[in-house]
Amino acid sequence: DCDGTLYQAGTLLPDVAEAVQHLRDTGKRLFFVTNTSSRSREQLCAKLQGLGVPCRAEECVPSCVFSADYIRRSHPAAERVYVIGGSGVVDELAKVGISSSGGPSEDASTFSDADFRGLTETIRSEKYDGVVVGWDTALNYYKITKSSLVFQLHPDAFFYATNDDGADRVGECLLPGNGPLLKAIEASCVACAPGRVGRQKPYSAEAVVLGKPNPDYARCIAEWNGIDLRRAVMVGDRLETDMVMANKAGMKALFVLTGVDDLDELRRQASSQAVSVDAVLSGVGALWTKPPADAGAG
Repeated sequence: DCDGTLYQAGTLLPDVAEAVQHLRDTGKRLFFVTNTSSRSREQLCAKLQGLGVPCRAEECVPSCVFSADYIRRSHPAAERVYVIGGSGVVDELAKVGISSSGGPSEDASTFSDADFRGLTETIRSEKYDGVVVGWDTALNYYKITKSSLVFQLHPDAFFYATNDDGADRVGECLLPGNGPLLKAIEASCVACAPGRVGRQKPYSAEAVVLGKPNPDYARCIAEWNGIDLRRAVMVGDRLETDMVMANKAGMKALFVLTGVDDLDELRRQASSQAVSVDAVLSGVGALWTKPPADAGAG
């Protein structure tokens, strides 16, 4: 995992770079997996490298990479979708041959009821095979309205979300994740396209969530890279996503205390058998032991 495990927003957590290099030095293969979909594979790599974490683009697998692959496999005839989310979603869909409208190009878009009829006719005349929702820090009323029109005018459009995380920890406070944003879009779909209610996903008013804890996310990475998940460890800070995915995919689960969940939450969920972990660390940095300051002296 990345957010809350390796870094919080733009701050690298203590000793993470050293721990990552230590794992490489001991022959371990590493993959950087995050539900945050606003960055493409290359953009996530650039962020990690900028923070001092040694990595390669092929090791970076944000949820938009898996989502694009899953959508292409599930809908081989899909050509165009409406995206609410960052450039990562748009870029990764383009790599698998799916074009899109929306995304960051509509971050500054405004809306008035006088524009509604014109927007309706535009959406009616365009092709939309689906709607894909990722974390969007510029979500606005225009985007919600446009998605509702896609659902109304293209009733066979599929509906996916890269994740539904509630929040991420940044310092002492929590930052809203994609989950709260997705609820607004789903509520709009229910209100404006009630015919989708009760239909089978991905054609219902609720999105299919593709990111963690979906075990197929881990299985896809394993398939691409020839990994035996029984010999893999998932390291993360969220019990309901990182650790549950590890449990479902047959991986070992290493829980770190630098993110959303703490030991009290672990005890509560473990007692209800909602999740199990194999080990707990204060943070990823604990995987690397600093040599004493005077090592080798004398």
